[in-house]
Amino acid sequence: MTMDAVRDEELFSLEDRLRAEVDVLAGAARRLEEQAARLEERPDVPDWCVPSLRRQAESCRTAAEDLRGAASVLGRHTDRAAGAAGTRLTAD
Repeated sequence: MTMDAVRDEELFSLEDRLRAEVDVLAGAARRLEEQAARLEERPDVPDWCVPSLRRQAESCRTAAEDLRGAASVLGRHTDRAAGAAGTRLTAD
């Protein structure tokens, strides 16, 4: 295995990890929105709480989109690098 192939495999692995983090962040956003919805009608909840949870959920969604984009760019780069080397990387 050449050094370039090792780097390409590391990039492929990084792409997988980025995509896994997208799922984690999307799940966090859903949980924050659910918590905000549960607290919204409660009179004992401070005024700042629900909007704060919703802003955090939006931040998670934005971060997930950013990571999804990064993973996509990394995937295209890895595919081009593998194609230039005459190899095709596949997920295990």
